[in-house]
Amino acid sequence: MNVTRRHAFLLLLLLLATLSAPLVHAQHKKQGAGMEEFEEVDPYTLGERERMDALGYVAFAPFPWNGTERTVQVRENMGGVPTLFVETAHFRILSTLGTYEIPNDREEKARFKAEIGRLKKKLGRIKVPKKKVDPWLRLHIYAQRAEELYSEFCKDFGLTDESFPAEAPFLGRPHKLLLVLCQRKSEFARYTRKYYGAEYEYSLNWGGPKEPMFFGANVEILESSWGETEDVPFDSMLYCRIAGGLASNFVDGYRGAVFSAPRWFTTAIGHVYIRRFDARYSIVGGRQTNRGPDDDSWRWEPRVRALVKNAFYAKAPATFAWQELGEMNVRDHMVVWSKLEYLMNEAEGDRKAYLEAMCAPPEGESVDWQAKALQDAFGITPEQLDKAWSRWVSKTYKKR
Repeated sequence: MNVTRRHAFLLLLLLLATLSAPLVHAQHKKQGAGMEEFEEVDPYTLGERERMDALGYVAFAPFPWNGTERTVQVRENMGGVPTLFVETAHFRILSTLGTYEIPNDREEKARFKAEIGRLKKKLGRIKVPKKKVDPWLRLHIYAQRAEELYSEFCKDFGLTDESFPAEAPFLGRPHKLLLVLCQRKSEFARYTRKYYGAEYEYSLNWGGPKEPMFFGANVEILESSWGETEDVPFDSMLYCRIAGGLASNFVDGYRGAVFSAPRWFTTAIGHVYIRRFDARYSIVGGRQTNRGPDDDSWRWEPRVRALVKNAFYAKAPATFAWQELGEMNVRDHMVVWSKLEYLMNEAEGDRKAYLEAMCAPPEGESVDWQAKALQDAFGITPEQLDKAWSRWVSKTYKKR
């Protein structure tokens, strides 16, 4: 190649590189194109240590996320989309949730008012939009919900910080729980593909002996299943999924357990906390059961009462023998929820001992260990549980 031709070739390469640079930059930026921009500094705490302490926060990003990886790397792995992070006393939370317009749903509106009121008590006078919840406010609300759920679980089972060793202070594990809240299913899929090896569309529970317990979900998949219906409380739906997932994580990772509790027990725990938050959006088989304002299928109490009256329900010994979640039908979900509600709120016994026994089944044992756990903690047999629970249901639940 002569000098003239060589110079021409180099000039062509330089021109192509110059022209391609904006294209590469555009490709890198397009993941966030058209997306809502999040304020860099939280407008409610202003990043001030005193206000963060009032909310119980350890840090905003950057901070370590999972092992050696930090929040900045996590954001890059999700395509550089607008992302907020906060570390609380027991959680590390990621959110790509955008501004939410509060629909004309009485229950959700009242709940937001109460939740924002609790934030105001901690932060003092803050200016909050009346009909919208911006990304930072949503992060604060979900952080508050997660910590309140954690406290509620501990109270229900008689747990305190002193219940766990210093090296494993988070319900008996060394790591804080990871909570990922995504606006779009594509972001959630990128996260689960990167960190858990596969793309998940709805939600995901995960955990291992040496890694944090994880739960994540996205709101787009909920919205897409409802079409153009107005005034649907998607935030309530999303948190019901989160509440059920986190409650399951509390059990599935308890004291280093790795999904060893019976599936009926973990499922029932999820139902307990979902229904305390908003019973309309109970989750069975991964899907919400309610499909509209006229659908009352979420009213489980009268249905359970009818099942008891007709003695048409799975007895405790049969429940203890279930191995897989797929063995349970909708009726079974209602019954195990109700029985656990009875044990948690009415029966006299040692709830902490029962939780610990259910999360640590002895190796090589048959289902008889569940009967023993019940006997040791509450002093009753499975048959006696069915009788006492049936009496309680007939006395407590209304016909309609």
